[in-house]
Amino acid sequence: MRSIGLCLALVLAASLILSGCIEQPRVDGGDKLLVVATISPLGEFVKAVGGDRVDVMVLLPPGADPHTFEPTPVQMKHIENSDLYVKNGAGLELWLDRFSSEGLKVVDSSEGIELIYLNGTPDPHIWLSPRCAMIQVENICRALIEVDPDGREIYESNRDAYINELKGLDEYLKNILSSAKGRIFVVDHPAWSYLARDYGLVQVAIEEGEREPGPRRIAYIIKTVRDNNIKAILVEPEFNPKMAEVIASEAGCEVVEIDPLAGNYINNMRAVGDTIAESIGA
Repeated sequence: MRSIGLCLALVLAASLILSGCIEQPRVDGGDKLLVVATISPLGEFVKAVGGDRVDVMVLLPPGADPHTFEPTPVQMKHIENSDLYVKNGAGLELWLDRFSSEGLKVVDSSEGIELIYLNGTPDPHIWLSPRCAMIQVENICRALIEVDPDGREIYESNRDAYINELKGLDEYLKNILSSAKGRIFVVDHPAWSYLARDYGLVQVAIEEGEREPGPRRIAYIIKTVRDNNIKAILVEPEFNPKMAEVIASEAGCEVVEIDPLAGNYINNMRAVGDTIAESIGA
């Protein structure tokens, strides 16, 4: 019987690791709120605001594509048992429409954000704009206060401190990209529309409506890279870089990785800004 219990414990531990936890969450009992978030940047926002009053679980495992991800039955159970589920919104969690749980508190972090539409559907990559991220943090703070009114003072203080950090990030990106206004940067996947809008850049993506590019598109990208003296095509680790590498080889530029889901949101976004600036020679 002891060996059976040990096996069950190991299986449960493995399932929690695979579910992409930021930290070990409590499933039943405990004083902290259990908050589940779809992606790691949202998990960081929750932890920044919630501090020691929350345990955070992130659904999306490292390297997974958030566009095609669907939670496992174990993860669905954690959502059901959570005090708060923080969704990105803007059409990212289409699977959530098929899931209902009485009493589940869900906050849509995209509420109040002016969405960008690509091919008639909302672009969900709102967290890649520090200005949108500030709105997401505000939404998360309000939801935490609704669930845990006793923590209001802590949540509001943490929110203000983190938003000040995001304002510093916004200022950094504004400065590093100030000489790049109106310039084109080339990416494999069009995840950076909100960042481009904030800082006056033009995003050109190899991908055509989530499809592989045809010969005309490839020729257009090669010409765009050459005509604009672009130093690098920027790719995401979630996608196969082969097409970008073929185009870069033909156009005479490099392929450089930027990660929209990397840990340490503020440092990562600074690095992204630096890389974009370097890729267009700003």
